[in-house]
Amino acid sequence: MAKDKIIDKIEKKIDQIEKLHDKESMLCEEVKDLLADLRDDEDEKWEDDSEDDFDEDMDDEDIDDEDDK
Repeated sequence: MAKDKIIDKIEKKIDQIEKLHDKESMLCEEVKDLLADLRDDEDEKWEDDSEDDFDEDMDDEDIDDEDDK
């Protein structure tokens, strides 16, 4: 009987370990998703900044053209 109790306790501990592992996996996935969101936001920001720089360059050219007139 004592062996059965020990085996039951071991099985419970194994279940607890599996649950912890599942939580860790979920947390890792959540962190990966957050990092991906940050990367996407940074890429979009960089693209937006590039477009703004291009627009400013075009505005400067327009001003130069008006000075020539």
